[in-house]
Amino acid sequence: YMRLYPSARIILVTITTKQFMFETESRRRKDVAQAVTALLAHDPDIQKLHVHSLSNGGAKRVYNIAASYKTTTGRTLQMKSHVIDSAPGIPRFRRDIHALAVPARKLPLFPWLMFMSITYVVVSVVYVAVNWMPKSFWHQLVWGPTFAFYNKELFDEKCLKAYVYSKEDLAIDWRDVEAHAKTTEGKGYRVLKKLVEGA
Repeated sequence: YMRLYPSARIILVTITTKQFMFETESRRRKDVAQAVTALLAHDPDIQKLHVHSLSNGGAKRVYNIAASYKTTTGRTLQMKSHVIDSAPGIPRFRRDIHALAVPARKLPLFPWLMFMSITYVVVSVVYVAVNWMPKSFWHQLVWGPTFAFYNKELFDEKCLKAYVYSKEDLAIDWRDVEAHAKTTEGKGYRVLKKLVEGA
């Protein structure tokens, strides 16, 4: 993006696995306070805001920023476009194991076994809770960000939603992405979909 748009302001926001899994929504909103401050430094009616989020972690951060922005200003986040890359995904046992195992790939054998044991326990709990508990139970972790992307109180209806995804993605099920895109379009947003073959 720096090469494509050398004169643009670029705000990079990241999230760790620990923040993604265990932080409360109020804590996450505090984490993105600097990003909201940076957005408020320029007139929202003049600036052209383009957002690219990666996977469920990136989607959650955009949700945190939009919600914090709404609380601070009383306005929806005025995005021109939002590239939703490999998201949103609903918890799936095998895919979640793959996604959470990525940080442990270079660990020695014993720490890796410890890490993976904990990962299997966490994923099992999340899988059971998401699939058999009321949606309110896992609202902060799963359903809040998923539903928020087509919430017109948080995201301007004029925002172009562009979904980029792949059938080969081991962490995010492409069918979840397409279902979300269809729902978003039904809510009145303009939607583009790009299925990347072999990615």
